[in-house]
Amino acid sequence: MAMWFPALLPLILAALQPAASSTDPPPCPWEMNKVKDIVEVNCTGQNLSAVPAGLPKDTGILLLNANSLLSVSTAAFQPLPALQDLDLSDNGLRAVDTETPLPSLKELLLSRNALEALPALRGLPALTRLALAHNKLQALAPAAFHAVPQLQDLDLQGNGLRTLPEDAFAELRALKDLDLSDNTLEELPGGLLRDLEALETLWLSGNRLRALPSGFFPEGHLFAYVFLTENPWHCDCGLVYLRSWILRNEGSVYEPERGLGKTKVEVAPEKVLCHSPPEHQQKPIIRFKPNCGHMGNEDEEEYEYMYEEGSPENPLVTSLPATCPPS
Repeated sequence: MAMWFPALLPLILAALQPAASSTDPPPCPWEMNKVKDIVEVNCTGQNLSAVPAGLPKDTGILLLNANSLLSVSTAAFQPLPALQDLDLSDNGLRAVDTETPLPSLKELLLSRNALEALPALRGLPALTRLALAHNKLQALAPAAFHAVPQLQDLDLQGNGLRTLPEDAFAELRALKDLDLSDNTLEELPGGLLRDLEALETLWLSGNRLRALPSGFFPEGHLFAYVFLTENPWHCDCGLVYLRSWILRNEGSVYEPERGLGKTKVEVAPEKVLCHSPPEHQQKPIIRFKPNCGHMGNEDEEEYEYMYEEGSPENPLVTSLPATCPPS
């Protein structure tokens, strides 16, 4: 017996080895997220070209940003039934397939990729936040977001959108924050905000808007923040509606501070400036005095009271009346 026992020892150790390897760590580090109290797995910046296998089944937050994923399918995340937040930003993504349902997913971050078309968004019924900033979107289809009616935060900043269909945001009655800044929007349809009953923050800065259609802001709707700066507003009779709206909602008009993300710095209605015609260039819209026959007396009196030339509040303001063609 003593002669053959040593020969069995390597076999016994080999049989025990698989049990020891079952404790190998997952492919990415994880920890409990202290705010949401769910498992957060961090695969950031690992030069991944595919979604890694072997992630913890109870993953609630998955960070896959700053990798090399060129295309992704939600089928890759089906083994993660508790997944709520998915960050796929900074990957160079060109395609995202959402046909496979992820019923628990609430936040999907796709910013700073190379998407030229909006993903179908089917299979994501619980989605409340969608970030598509700094992609290559040039157009949106009518009712483009009908598959995600619970959406509350939609970020489309920094794409190539030039115009939008009137019902682009149809059925988004829970939407609170809509960012359309830094696109190339030249005009907006009058009914664009019609369904957005819960909208609190609207970003329109950094576009090519010269005017807004009359009635663009739903009557009686109160906004917390509206960003209108850095547009080539054309100060003639066509801007009477926007000027009057700003005067009535000065406390909601803000200027974004570049370089600080979405920091809301201060109320700044006077930073919304005329770009043309030359005689009104760089004049605050609220200090531009239209001389249009259809303008109501109430608006005229409000203007005179607040921005009368030579008043203590605005001692240097000069109000040159705009000349308007007869209606």
